Amino acid sequence: MRATFIAVVLLLVGVGTASADRKHHRYVGVHPVAKGHGGGMCHIEAPHVHAYAPIDVKVQFREHDGYYYFIGDPVAYKWDGPKASYYGHHPVPVHVIVGDDHEDVEYCYLDGAHYHSWEPPAGMEVKLHAGAYWYTGKFPDAYVKGKVTYDPIDVVYEPIVYTRPVVVVEAPPPGWYGIGIVDLHARPGRGRGHVKHHAHADVEVVAPAVRVEVGLPSVHIGVGAGVVVGGGHHHHHKHKGHKHKHKKWKRGRR
Repeated sequence: MRATFIAVVLLLVGVGTASADRKHHRYVGVHPVAKGHGGGMCHIEAPHVHAYAPIDVKVQFREHDGYYYFIGDPVAYKWDGPKASYYGHHPVPVHVIVGDDHEDVEYCYLDGAHYHSWEPPAGMEVKLHAGAYWYTGKFPDAYVKGKVTYDPIDVVYEPIVYTRPVVVVEAPPPGWYGIGIVDLHARPGRGRGHVKHHAHADVEVVAPAVRVEVGLPSVHIGVGAGVVVGGGHHHHHKHKGHKHKHKKWKRGRR
């Protein structure tokens, strides 16, 4: 009888442990915190666990070595740490950013100007132009295939009110691949008016001779050459680069 009781207790403990394990979600790098757990951003860069699932996991996260890695704009979630400005779609060398040897290059599909918490590592084909990093390399098939799943990420940011980087250009940098389409359906108070970037791996597009000013509460188009992209301001904020020191974290393979 006693042996049966002990066996039942051990079984219940095992079930409870397995249930607790299923509730834990593994992360690496900074990421948004679920609203039910306080909101904002988690600043932990090393691999760690939380009791909540990733926010909009289908478009904002990628799995890296069994951990969730955040690929969106941290400033939208009140990030107050180092940040760098980017324009348009670009690669995300996850393994370099988190500091391990598991090579993993993902892609950011955010349109227009946005932030990330990391500076481009050496070897990444980007050009610092008008205060933002523009990707000037070619997009591989992996990027094209990923667009089907991840390109809707901008829909997630549509209801979020926050200030994106302001990028003022006379023309995009040489080698930049993309097409700029002005979003004329900006809603007052949303800050959604911006130049949408649709990248193509085999087309180099010359900027049109039109000056576009996007801000709140309306969109203005005038004659000239250049693009003003921002979250509600018509003046140019100079980008201040922050050095991002990549840390090497050791962890076991799954």
